[in-house]
Amino acid sequence: MNYKGKMLKKGVSILFLVLFISLSGNAKDFYVSPSGSDKAKGTLKKPFATIAYAQIKVREFKKQYPLEEVTIYLRGGKYYLSTPIVFLPEDSGSEKAPITYKAYKNEKPEVLGGVKLNALDWKKYDNNIYKTKVPKDMVFETLYVNGSQQTLARYPNYTEDAPAFNGIASDCLSKERVATWEDPTYGYFHAMHKALWGGVHYQITGKKNKSEVILEGGTQNNRGSSKHAEYRFVENIFEELDTVNEWYLNRKTSELFFYPEKGTNLNKAEVEVAALEQLFVFKGTMDNPVKYISLEGLTLKRTIRTFMKTADRLLRSDWTIYRGGVVHFEGTENCNIKDSELTDLGGNAVFFNHYNKNSLVEGCHIYNVGASGVCFVGDINTVWHENYNIGNAPELSELDFTRGPKTNNYPQNCQVDNNLIHNIGTVEKQTAGVHMSLAAYITVSRNSIYDVPRSGINISEGKWGGHILENNDVFLTVQETHDHGAFNSWGRDRYYTKNRGAAGDRVAKHGYDLVKLDMIAKNIIRNNRFRCDHGWDIDLDDGSAWYEVYNNVCLSGGIKLRDGMLRTVYNNVTINNSMNLHVWLKNSGDTIRNNITTHGYIPIGMRNWGSLIDSNLFFQKASLNKAQTSYKTDFNSVFGDPMFADAKNGDFTVTNTILAEKIGWKNFPMDEFGVQKPALKAIAKTPEIPEIELSPDEEIPGVEYMGGVIKNIVNDGEKSAAGLPDYKGAKIVKELTKGVFSVLKLQDDDVVLKMDNEDITNIEDFMTRMASDKIYKTINVWRFQKMLVLDLPDPADCNVPMLINKKKWKLVSTDSEAAPDYSAKMAFDNNTQTFWHTQFEPTEPAFPHEIVVDMSQEQVLHSFEFVPRQGSSHPRIKDYQLFISIDGKNWGKALLKGTFKDSEDVQSFEINKVKARYFKLEGLSGYTRNAASIGEVSFYGTCVIDK
Repeated sequence: MNYKGKMLKKGVSILFLVLFISLSGNAKDFYVSPSGSDKAKGTLKKPFATIAYAQIKVREFKKQYPLEEVTIYLRGGKYYLSTPIVFLPEDSGSEKAPITYKAYKNEKPEVLGGVKLNALDWKKYDNNIYKTKVPKDMVFETLYVNGSQQTLARYPNYTEDAPAFNGIASDCLSKERVATWEDPTYGYFHAMHKALWGGVHYQITGKKNKSEVILEGGTQNNRGSSKHAEYRFVENIFEELDTVNEWYLNRKTSELFFYPEKGTNLNKAEVEVAALEQLFVFKGTMDNPVKYISLEGLTLKRTIRTFMKTADRLLRSDWTIYRGGVVHFEGTENCNIKDSELTDLGGNAVFFNHYNKNSLVEGCHIYNVGASGVCFVGDINTVWHENYNIGNAPELSELDFTRGPKTNNYPQNCQVDNNLIHNIGTVEKQTAGVHMSLAAYITVSRNSIYDVPRSGINISEGKWGGHILENNDVFLTVQETHDHGAFNSWGRDRYYTKNRGAAGDRVAKHGYDLVKLDMIAKNIIRNNRFRCDHGWDIDLDDGSAWYEVYNNVCLSGGIKLRDGMLRTVYNNVTINNSMNLHVWLKNSGDTIRNNITTHGYIPIGMRNWGSLIDSNLFFQKASLNKAQTSYKTDFNSVFGDPMFADAKNGDFTVTNTILAEKIGWKNFPMDEFGVQKPALKAIAKTPEIPEIELSPDEEIPGVEYMGGVIKNIVNDGEKSAAGLPDYKGAKIVKELTKGVFSVLKLQDDDVVLKMDNEDITNIEDFMTRMASDKIYKTINVWRFQKMLVLDLPDPADCNVPMLINKKKWKLVSTDSEAAPDYSAKMAFDNNTQTFWHTQFEPTEPAFPHEIVVDMSQEQVLHSFEFVPRQGSSHPRIKDYQLFISIDGKNWGKALLKGTFKDSEDVQSFEINKVKARYFKLEGLSGYTRNAASIGEVSFYGTCVIDK
């Protein structure tokens, strides 16, 4: 080859090499600085000024060099955005050539959704308040002075330690207060759900009648309810501007009013307002996603509140949601936010909407956030039945049995890892540190989550499952709400109906495949530490199904398992609590094994006990005995001290190897909970470790009544199991069978709340009204979280055996009484706590003893009820006989005879519809003494016969 040919060949090779390198390898760096210029080259020495312009230049560069990795370095300083940065599919990187927007070295770039107000002319309005003009038509609801957020004028005033909303007042909408407001338009009324299941928010649009406001809103909760009467406040009302750090914007005059701290020089102060709700938006589709773009090391701040947009119902869960976040992912693959600080935000911090795959939130500090920390919410159109009815699923004949989602348009295979999340839900209260709905295979790991108004982590329904929650530290939860957990879930899916019998029957007919229709895979909760002092540590609520729960430390609220299916709970330790077992379904397939619990089980409304409850370790022998004798569980379980390695400092490693082997316990790491990133771990709180308190297991007895058992609602567990907003009502523990309730069948776990329009606050109210002369026509019953109004049978109906009214009964005679304190009349005074006692001083006459009573009218007797003396085991009648008479003279043979039980229990005896006006109860012998006593005697009968 000649020299010219060699040189040509060499030149072509060099050109190819340069082209190859430019297309396939060398990373490209751009630089942005608030002091730069968008006319510059974007180099370290000559940076761009705006992120938006840098995005344009990156897009141009990637068109020419698609295989080159690009990093956009943001120098320290404040970047005020006028519009969000929106990444489209054409902005995408690739696996080998990703695009990263990140902080330069150790500098702190702040990306702000706000506006800095310059050249303000502050003037005194009164002794404490200053005012200034702002640009015309500028509207804002969040104000910062010298970097600190100020308080929108409110009533009551802001306080740190209030039970909710940083201050509540029942009179915030009183006519007297509203009458003092000249124009409350654009004000807000905030209240808690009546049952404290989150909050609701309204905008005030005007006044009527001078003392009432007009409200719009209330869409923020999927469980309809009246507004809480006490947990409420108002804001953004000029007349309530009355204390330091409060402010108000008059939108009509464009005047800003502010009550500064003493010594504040407003003319030199930095004043900023929030103007945007989103800062970075990744906007693709399932078919054309945004790919391989990351945000790293940024500080994101100053966004507006979005609570009035929270209205999108999430099927049968308790939530509505606003599908938007300060960092918003929609239609993405492999897009991330890492090592960033997200604070002073009005709505959700990070939101994954619809299709997102393999995306990551890692190493971030998320705090002071108006709504939730991180949300994953799929498309409603992925479901086969768009059902918003909390109570019931479609009839089986209407059910589509196709398993899994209709489409792929939901978040999947994403991760929230190694983050510090706290002080979220500062505005909205139906929120969570991490929330999942219509999503699959989300891993939530190594996060510290605390100081939240509701749950730390929430799964809204079964759809679509496969989530893994591991190595999280979740505590100081349910701080402003109620009936929830550090972790909470619902599972009101296709298999589930609030009629628990029907749900069990569905599964019996179709098998466990029915339970799995809305789940691709089971959810796993493992190796976490939870503490909830106002609810449960782990709350598997309505219908939660197909969970594997193991290796968790529960420090306060225990583990709640409400009516669900296929839950396997093992190798967990619960401190100062236990397994809270609520209203399990038939055929549930639930398993509880190999757990350590300081206290005995807390069952409520349990008629079914799952597949297996065994091989557990109780601290107390009484707890084990109760499980074995009353619940027929735990026949291979043991009791004793597991000898934790260092319980005071949170190390619950079991050193008692003998007990560990007996139950199959396996130790797991106790030092891997929560955020592990050094910078975040150094500032993260950890939960207070409680001392172990071995108090006796709580007993919640009922009262025998009308052939069944009733009781008051006395604790949070019972309130939760019934789904009640408060502790009012008379709960039916065991079906009532006598009187009107021999015709009107109330079910176990019903709660009686009203008779006609009269509230029933407790069982005393219920029994008093039932015993009164008033004829009630209706009874309001709370059943399966729904109010039913039932007609009461007519007491004059001779087919209904009623409790015979004892008000006109008269004592005819008695052989002995210790009057006046224990007179024989006390045997029929409608009070089981009083009693008849025969003479015991100075002598104690021997048996037999008798009491004769005139019931004032003839009755047709159906049954006899005997209540022994309460509160003492003696003296009790043992053998007895009961006589009846029409005239009080001719008694005939004994109608009943036998032996009363040696207990305080109500004892009932059937009578074959015999007419009588008089009865004589004769005690023939006693259990301990010659004396006799009776707490109360009653008859049920029909057809009072007039003579």
